[in-house]
Amino acid sequence: MTLFEFIAGMISVILALTVGHLLMGLAALVQVRATVRASTTHALWAASLFMVVFVHWWSLWDFRDLQWNFLRFFFLLVGPTLLFFAVALINPRHVSRDEPTDLGQHFRDVRSPLMWVLLAMLFFVTVDGPILGTEPAINRLRLLQLTMAGSMVATLASPSSKVHVAASCAMLVAVSLMMLVRFFPGIVS
Repeated sequence: MTLFEFIAGMISVILALTVGHLLMGLAALVQVRATVRASTTHALWAASLFMVVFVHWWSLWDFRDLQWNFLRFFFLLVGPTLLFFAVALINPRHVSRDEPTDLGQHFRDVRSPLMWVLLAMLFFVTVDGPILGTEPAINRLRLLQLTMAGSMVATLASPSSKVHVAASCAMLVAVSLMMLVRFFPGIVS
């Protein structure tokens, strides 16, 4: 086993736990769906976070040729760890058949910490390549990452539900395009 495989394994565990946590939260909501008031904003952000996990996992390959040390390893753990924390915020912790759950209200309640965590995560996953020397500072992903950051800032800055829906749509489109760029690099050069 190479050192990259060892390190990628640990990061993959965090990302797998992130997906598991998101899916468990959604499964809990489905189980009590009669008492759940759905929210477009919540659904779009949850879908975006699900996709971000896989984009991040796929991007780990960019780091395969690094000369690894603990500082680099720790630095690369920050993004996935923050992503896990964001997923822990997106779904209500406790749902019950006895009490109604309003996902729109839950999103408004966690909006500020969620967006700050996502902005911090986006910062780390944007600068990791340039700092570690695996990608140039300006590349084809930056416009999409700026769109993602703009979605987060708009959601953070505005109390308007309409702005939240528009920002979550922009986030989902940006992540979808990032998946195309990452998974099919010949499409966009």
